[in-house]
Amino acid sequence: MNTYSTRNHLEPVMRRPRATLEEKLALMESRRKKLMFEPTIPLDAIRKKKPSITVTFSVGGFGVHNESTLTFFEDGSVKREVIWREDYDLSVAIPSSGWYEKEDAIRVHERFVALSSHRWPEVFEEKGYYTTDGTQWSLVVKRLGKLTHQHSGSNAYPSSWKAVTELFGIS
Repeated sequence: MNTYSTRNHLEPVMRRPRATLEEKLALMESRRKKLMFEPTIPLDAIRKKKPSITVTFSVGGFGVHNESTLTFFEDGSVKREVIWREDYDLSVAIPSSGWYEKEDAIRVHERFVALSSHRWPEVFEEKGYYTTDGTQWSLVVKRLGKLTHQHSGSNAYPSSWKAVTELFGIS
């Protein structure tokens, strides 16, 4: 294996060694524990009554449109329904949904509350320049079926954007 690359045939550049399998597994496990938890109970395994809060997050751009809905129930349970539409064929939807275990449901609710989306402006506007394409998004919050607040943006995002996309499982 060649560990050196010569740019302009003069200065050698040292390449970083590849991670071992153990290092890769440890990194995957730490990421999983950190923020990337997923629903573990199949969607059709639990039947619930009316939800107390429903939050729908949509992200779209050139050739991509994804939607994720978090539904919170009074008993503390939470389900997430994700629909991926990609590759320039928005008619093909790839569902990825399920219910969260009790401990994870609590974490999902805490993370949603921590976003403080009720304090966001209704519209996030791109400042300094205007892009005619890019990423459009929306977040709609309903309580007992009635609109509580909604937000949207085009190439402009809340400061907690990464936390939003991780919580809803889409980008």
